[in-house]
Amino acid sequence: MEIRVEIFAIGKELCYGRVYDTNSFWIADQVTQLGAKVQRITCVPDSVSDICGALKEAINRNPDFIILTGGLGPTSDDLTIEALSELLSLKVATDKEILRLMADRRGVPVDQLPPNLVKMAHSLEGAECLPNPVGWAPVTAVKRSHLTIAALPGPPVEMKACFNEYLAKRIRGETGYESSSGRVFVSMYESQVFPIVEEIMQKVPGTYLKPLVSEYQRDKGLPVEIIAFARDKDACQRKLEETIKRLRESVTQKGGSLGLP
Repeated sequence: MEIRVEIFAIGKELCYGRVYDTNSFWIADQVTQLGAKVQRITCVPDSVSDICGALKEAINRNPDFIILTGGLGPTSDDLTIEALSELLSLKVATDKEILRLMADRRGVPVDQLPPNLVKMAHSLEGAECLPNPVGWAPVTAVKRSHLTIAALPGPPVEMKACFNEYLAKRIRGETGYESSSGRVFVSMYESQVFPIVEEIMQKVPGTYLKPLVSEYQRDKGLPVEIIAFARDKDACQRKLEETIKRLRESVTQKGGSLGLP
């Protein structure tokens, strides 16, 4: 069964183009390696109505995971929890265990925590509130039928740590798959390569091949990205090698050549 994922990056600074959305790129790569399919990546400004509207559209597409990053900080424009509260009809709640962990890290009683940390302990009633391994804002995860919605902090170091700690195993458990990827270069034009890769994807199920025209290199040729999905890494590697072999044979038959990076 195909496991589908949607990724949301929250923040006006991303929509204004002032900050690169590296989080979505990284998550998409991790999700793909875990054998799932990313069906949308969406950037949304810090607005409850905009976040709710975008998430409603996503839910209608029936994904298995919705992963949000950003909007969990201490300022007034950090509104991810408030948006999820409205969307899911769950009350905002301060997680007492997260407060205790914060207080322990600070070496102060809970009632002496500053307001900015107290705000970052906000989650939702009935949701999982999971401690941040390297920062302050926790992960909030809500399960609805087959759908898991998870809100991760925005700072990349924290986001990566939280994803690896809490989401990677869940996604891998759902897919039962992994993937391996590689890149080769062919001395052909895209129009010549496209029917070849289409044929290979049909003959070798669980593969994806994409000629990358924008990354053409005069001295190497046209790069082709290859992803192979299978039950374990060894099977992925075998399928990847088979795919490269088929591609080399087809390209050679057409008068071209194939090289490795």
